Amino acid sequence: MVGSRLTMMLPAFRGIAPLRGVEGLVNPRGFVLTDRHQRNPTFRNVFGVGVCIAIPPVEKTPVPVGVPKTGYMIETMVTAAAHNIRAILDGKEPTEEATWNALCLADFGDSGVAFVAMPQIPPRNVNWSSHGRWVHLAKVGFERYFLRKVRKGIGEPVYERYALKLLGLTRVQPDAPATLDG
Repeated sequence: MVGSRLTMMLPAFRGIAPLRGVEGLVNPRGFVLTDRHQRNPTFRNVFGVGVCIAIPPVEKTPVPVGVPKTGYMIETMVTAAAHNIRAILDGKEPTEEATWNALCLADFGDSGVAFVAMPQIPPRNVNWSSHGRWVHLAKVGFERYFLRKVRKGIGEPVYERYALKLLGLTRVQPDAPATLDG
């Protein structure tokens, strides 16, 4: 083994104990299986979003790794799931698909990295990143903005939706076709 000054080992992530081993609900690591509508193919009344879902790796690696999930990517999953649950309650089939676009501000104290990946899982249409002090300042501003939205109970102001749309970032696939196959 090659020497290293900094090494970090993390235990492998896995799903929660109550779900592990439920055939058709989760993969062998306990992550919820979902179709493109965030719905479990076996248990049709179960939806999964966020870090609990199984996303197959893009390629095989010497050490098995999971697919990272960013906050905005999870927001796209939640939006699609919420719309699809509403459709089911209205007696319709789910049609909404999350874009899995990623928009991230990673703060490193007095600096940081920003990136946009559309979609987050390759192949990508957009792959952009930048770093510097501006990212830290943007993150501080975003945190204040986000907390204000939470305190006021505002989910997605119209100006936010239009600003993200100008960047090409949307939460659900435009004109996702209606299907019955999940």
